[in-house]
Amino acid sequence: MEKNTVFSQYAIYLMGQNMSDIWTIKDVASYLKLTEKTAYRLVAEGEIPGFKVGGSWRFSKDEVEKWVTEQAKKNKKFLRESPK
Repeated sequence: MEKNTVFSQYAIYLMGQNMSDIWTIKDVASYLKLTEKTAYRLVAEGEIPGFKVGGSWRFSKDEVEKWVTEQAKKNKKFLRESPK
């Protein structure tokens, strides 16, 4: 799927979001208890789901919360499978 198509689908999804459900990089960094620099790096690496509006990153609260849940599940699985 092309990048523009993915962005368009994501933009349509976000139209149904409340504006308070759209976060800035500062909001995401605070929520995840990271520095803004670390949050920028993770977003640039594609780790944290987000999108750009102009030159600024924006995030769906729901998508970030889903990502956190997925990361927690991955970590639990890793901890169960790692040798002691």
